[in-house]
Amino acid sequence: MQRPLIILGTGGNALDILDLVESRPGLWRVAGFLDDARPEGERVAGLPVLGRLAEARRLAESGDAAFVNAVGSDTSHRERLQIVAGTGLDRQHFATLIHPGAAVSSRVIVGPGTCIHHGAGIGGNVVVGAHVTIGPGAIVGHDTVIGDGAMLAPGCVVGGFVRLGRSCYVGAGSCLRQRVTVGERALVGLGAVVLRDVPAGATVVGNPACILRSGA
Repeated sequence: MQRPLIILGTGGNALDILDLVESRPGLWRVAGFLDDARPEGERVAGLPVLGRLAEARRLAESGDAAFVNAVGSDTSHRERLQIVAGTGLDRQHFATLIHPGAAVSSRVIVGPGTCIHHGAGIGGNVVVGAHVTIGPGAIVGHDTVIGDGAMLAPGCVVGGFVRLGRSCYVGAGSCLRQRVTVGERALVGLGAVVLRDVPAGATVVGNPACILRSGA
């Protein structure tokens, strides 16, 4: 029996999650979205907006729906965990979604609310936190640790033994050398080549990556 799934947010990530759900027919039925910027009853991709994000707890208590967070981008990644916390939902209310076309080692630990998209490759002994997004074609080397709320954009390559902090953002096509650390809430820009540690909250760009903005 399909379990109902409610998506937090209606942006581009939400559409990617719809594709992810459709890749595993029979497991989930998307009931709709919660979004603070759209009126209740509006339809997105043929599905209804069920209310604001604050409605999540009521919906969880009145049924068996699971949730997944689609809110987040290179401009809003730092707020992802606050958005999740604001729903008041416990960890067990969040679905973990892994595309069948992703290559995920059996020795990977994946936290609740995480989405791993088509073509991603995750090596052995990787620990993926809660509410992480790993985009299409992203590669994560062995023994890497990914903090809660992190976002890995399509086509990025993360070497082995890397540490990615909570709510950081790794841009599309970027490459991270093995054993580097990216601090909490930091941003690695599009196509950057990271050879050294990135401080918490900083933005780095270029090849080799240099600090564009320091952490707040």
